[in-house]
Amino acid sequence: TIWDETMPDVDSIQRYFPLIQSNTEKLFIASTLDALRDKGYVPSDMTQAAFIKLCFSRGFNDYLKELAFDD
Repeated sequence: TIWDETMPDVDSIQRYFPLIQSNTEKLFIASTLDALRDKGYVPSDMTQAAFIKLCFSRGFNDYLKELAFDD
């Protein structure tokens, strides 16, 4: 699964997700991930980078579904 990959948070967030630049955005991601961990919706060891990648993947899949219906 996507969260099984190990990527150091500090380095990988900026390298793989350069659009996330402000501290506010980073804090929002961190607090959302913490809340999801607390509720047990994501694994307790999920990194921020893996969480961002998962969110991007889900959003991208929604776009692909819309494109399929437009054809």
